[in-house]
Order: sequence, then structure tokens, then C-alpha cells
Amino acid sequence: MRNRLSGVMLLLLLAIAATGCADGGQLHDAGLTPAVTERPTPQLLWAADATSAPPSPAAPSSPSAPVPLTGITATSDRIEDLPLSTVLQKDPGLSADERSALAGCDGCTIRPAQYRDLTGDGRSELLAALVTPSRAYLHVYALNNRQVLPVLDLTLQLGFTADTVGTDLVVHEPTQATEIISTYQWDGARLLFKDQQVLGAPLCTPAKAPVPTPTSSSGDRPTPAVVPEKSGPSGVAPATRSAAPGPAPATQSTPPPGSQIAVPLVPPTTPTAKR
Repeated sequence: MRNRLSGVMLLLLLAIAATGCADGGQLHDAGLTPAVTERPTPQLLWAADATSAPPSPAAPSSPSAPVPLTGITATSDRIEDLPLSTVLQKDPGLSADERSALAGCDGCTIRPAQYRDLTGDGRSELLAALVTPSRAYLHVYALNNRQVLPVLDLTLQLGFTADTVGTDLVVHEPTQATEIISTYQWDGARLLFKDQQVLGAPLCTPAKAPVPTPTSSSGDRPTPAVVPEKSGPSGVAPATRSAAPGPAPATQSTPPPGSQIAVPLVPPTTPTAKR
């Protein structure tokens, strides 16, 4: 008997050890906690201008391969060693409006150069912005074998801001009622348009017209429809039962409240004198 009880206890201990689970409501070891991946924090490039322009969509950049600027070569692998004004002057893609900004037109500004790694190779790219009274322009330049490559050219709204999220360039353009957020990403040769969001544009839905409620002209409740009596097989209305023979009982109608009751006048009878 003792051996049998010992065998049962051993089986119970083996079953508990095989499950390896804690009771409900208890803590148990689930292993190492997976590492948390931090998302890059946006890094602001320039502050926004106080002015704004009428809304107009910005066209994405051309996917053609960039052509190195002629007449300028870097002396090192650092684009920071090149003067901003020299790089802009050697760019043949600048418009006449931008050339006026370089010449110092009234109301034109050249924002300070910014340097961010947008290609992911560990080296910085040059970001330049020119602002005129009507438009703003953003340019990005990269070094390849010490040659300067224009990898992005944008025409933007006045009052735009830009920042970098990791290696992505994010441009914010305010309009009268919306904000257009465009993202540009390195594709191995240049910065290309990735996606766009429009914030602050609510969708207007027309209100439903109220359904008219049918009412009678007198303001009373609508008169219920009269349901006709069912006819017999030959189409003749069924005959009503005849009352039992005898005098018909007198019916008394109840006058409506507040109405006067008409009492019939009966002429008085003259009593007969006894003889």
C-alpha cells in the first residue's frame, strides 16, 4: 500500500514539473525584455517666415540623375569646407528670381547653411534656402568624389519650415487653411519625393433636409381610413341579423358636456269632472 501511494505522489510531482506554469495571478519569468527602438527626433533647420503666399502645390523633383556642378571642386571630403555663396553661384539650375536674391534684392534673404546627413553614409549634405518676396527655394547638395551634386531643388511657399527625421527631409508649407507636409528620401542617387500629408482640411458634408410631417389643414389629427366591410362570395354585403320580434328598445343618447337638453313641450291635459 505504501509503495502504491509513493508511486502516485511521484506521478503528481512529475506532472507539476512538466507544466512549468505558475498559478493564475502570479508572476513568472518571461525571458529577456526586447530592446526598445527609439524613433528619430525631428531636427529643425530654419524658422518660419512671418509672411505667407497663396496656396499652390509644390511639384516633386525630377528623377533624372544629378549632374556635378562645373567650376567648383572640394579640397576635402567635407562639404562644410565649401562657401555657400560659391556653391549657389555655380549652380546653373537657379532661376532668375534666385539670382536676384544672390545679388541682394529688396526683401530677399539667404538663410544660413545647414548640414545634415541625408544619405546615411555618415557625411553631411549642404542645405541652402533662398527667400524672395514671392517665393522660397530649397536646395540640397552632396559630395561625390569631391564633386558637388545638386540632389534636390524645391520651390516652396513663403513661411515654410523644414526639419530632418533621421535621414528623411520633411518640409512644412502653410496655406490659408491647411498645412502641406512633404517627405523626401534618399534613393541612392538623389532625394526623391516619398509621401505627402495635408492637415487641417475638414471635409464638408451637406446637412440632410428635414422630412416634412403631413398635417391636416385644420390642424386636427389625420382622419383614419375607412375599411370597407368584406363582401360575401357573390359580392353582396352579408345581411345583418334581424332583431327578435317585439318592441325595439328605446335608446338614450348622452349629450355632449356643456350642451343644452331640449325637452319636448307636452300640452297639459284637462281633468274630467266627475258626474
